[in-house]
Amino acid sequence: MSESLLALHERPVLPDAVCTGLQRLPGHPAAYLGEGAADRLGTVIEALGGRRVLFVHGRTSYRRSGAGESVEGWAGRYRVAHFDGVRPNPRIAQVRDGVALARGFRPDVVVGVGGGSSLDVAKAVAVLGAQSADPLDCLRDPRLVTRRRSAALVLLPTTAGSGSEMTRFATVYVEGRKHSLDLAQARADLVLVDPRLTSSLPPRDFVASGLDALAQAVESYWSVSADGGSRALALAALERLLPPLARAADTGSFADPGVRAQLAHGASLAGVAIDATRTTAAHALSYELTARLGLAHGTAVALHLDWLMARHAALSEDECRHPEGAAGVRRRVEIVQRLAEETTGGSVEPLVRRLLSAAGQPVGLRELALPTHGWRQPLTAALASNRAWNNPCVLTEDDILRFLV
Repeated sequence: MSESLLALHERPVLPDAVCTGLQRLPGHPAAYLGEGAADRLGTVIEALGGRRVLFVHGRTSYRRSGAGESVEGWAGRYRVAHFDGVRPNPRIAQVRDGVALARGFRPDVVVGVGGGSSLDVAKAVAVLGAQSADPLDCLRDPRLVTRRRSAALVLLPTTAGSGSEMTRFATVYVEGRKHSLDLAQARADLVLVDPRLTSSLPPRDFVASGLDALAQAVESYWSVSADGGSRALALAALERLLPPLARAADTGSFADPGVRAQLAHGASLAGVAIDATRTTAAHALSYELTARLGLAHGTAVALHLDWLMARHAALSEDECRHPEGAAGVRRRVEIVQRLAEETTGGSVEPLVRRLLSAAGQPVGLRELALPTHGWRQPLTAALASNRAWNNPCVLTEDDILRFLV
């Protein structure tokens, strides 16, 4: 079956009463936000006609967030299995293990609970568990995804940043290289965003996830593939993300429920925006830092967003690939910086550095002391990726050499 046909497959229709009182998020057929949203999960599964439920999550966040305790109250009504083998920046071996469990258990509902890695693995398990080909082969050649998934897919984020709950793509690492599952049927049938699930997230993880969301919103806004609708979503995300991030940078804490709620809302909007446009160079260049140095994804992205803000603010016509031209891109950067000034009292770059410092992370690429030998080739190669081509500025090897030693 072609991807165009897969995109048309029937999605479960839930009664409106299931999510009464929750805020519906734009850009997704069934995404809801609100305190206590996770408590609706048992009712949701019943409404979906679920009988065999596979939970996909990591070893700590599922319990730490309170999701596990909530599930235990009603899970006895169903046949339940858990794949708890998710680790940060998931590798193909994790996906294969999850797919093997799904093929044996044959769930009718897959529930992903956790940060971006858990949600990405849940998507991959739900989609690839229905295929006959090996998961790695499907990642390398999406034409091998010939069967629509038979299980409904429900996602509950426990971080405010990855936006994975709102997108139709998932990241998997193979031998240190990032691969993407990017298919319409990888988008969840239902999303429940409950800010309460983020309350026990460690501050360092909160910073990384918040910076990831911030970068997604900025990158979507200046993306080559952006349009009026995606830009409106990206700006709406920034309006919600910037104030709580500034407050957290000032206080060193994410304990305020209002801060967590704003971040959860903004992160989901940023996820919708990148689902429409995809990300750009900050993400393209981040994956090597994550794969080779173990930096949190959001930290790695933020380190590149820092220098790319100034790079795009000075964009010239001969290095621009954006349909609006260099002046249009510079205007986009100006709008973002003006919004940051109005909502936080400063520009984007100082806010990024303050948050990285508060989390005990390097605040600039030069602090990593990346040697030219060993880093020049892979980072330059990243400039040929799809995400780099989505960047409004044509970046070159000279841009990379600026921060290598």
